[in-house]
Amino acid sequence: MPKFNLTKSYPLKLIIIAAGQGSRIQSLSKGTPKTLLKINNQRIIDYLLDNCIKANIRDCVVITGYRSDLIEDYLSGLSLDINIEFVHNPHWSKPNGISVLAAKTAIPPGAEFLISMSDHLYGVDLFQKVINSSLEETTANVGLDFNTESIFDIDDGMKVKVDDHNRKIITAMSKNLTVYDAIDCGVFKCRYDFFGVLEQAGGMNAFSLSDACNLLFAKRKLGGVDIGNAFWLDIDTEDAFQYCVKNSTDFFSQ
Repeated sequence: MPKFNLTKSYPLKLIIIAAGQGSRIQSLSKGTPKTLLKINNQRIIDYLLDNCIKANIRDCVVITGYRSDLIEDYLSGLSLDINIEFVHNPHWSKPNGISVLAAKTAIPPGAEFLISMSDHLYGVDLFQKVINSSLEETTANVGLDFNTESIFDIDDGMKVKVDDHNRKIITAMSKNLTVYDAIDCGVFKCRYDFFGVLEQAGGMNAFSLSDACNLLFAKRKLGGVDIGNAFWLDIDTEDAFQYCVKNSTDFFSQ
């Protein structure tokens, strides 16, 4: 267990959740973790690490689970100006909040941190907006895409309702919302206290990241960050992967 000097200020760390099996894309991945799939000659996780370098984030905690050997072998072979720490989640088949909790020992007590899904593709502009967001009045902030008419496979998106008078405060979050304002992009900035919220949700047998978020928006402590026209895509299915490959030239020229 890492020992931290509580009087020292630590740099912002990014937690990358890369533990899941990706069952909905297995016909394409053939057992390879989604984050290692290539788009435009780069693996998905390469884009995430490139965002870190561009945004001056130099510390990443990669949560592994399914085929952790493939992810660790690949990342360990890279020569990057990034410190990568691996944390294995043996319960990787369970909801993703458990993976975030697994990173708790790698985050200095009291420090803010970032979270990214390992199968979400986005640019540094989106990443920087979340990094720059303030946690003064919230426990966690998440990037939001208000351009809902342009979202690929919106039926599968995590739908979000924001306060009618303050778009920076989230009031509801569910894939089943019929009235919503935006879609959650899967990139978070959190206070250290968010680990306690995850533990509270787990005590109620609710183990997903969205379960913890549900506890926060009830207290108006979940913030939204408008990403504007920044590109992002959740590569959760073969259709999404093929869509991204087909349009990769347009995406990466943005």
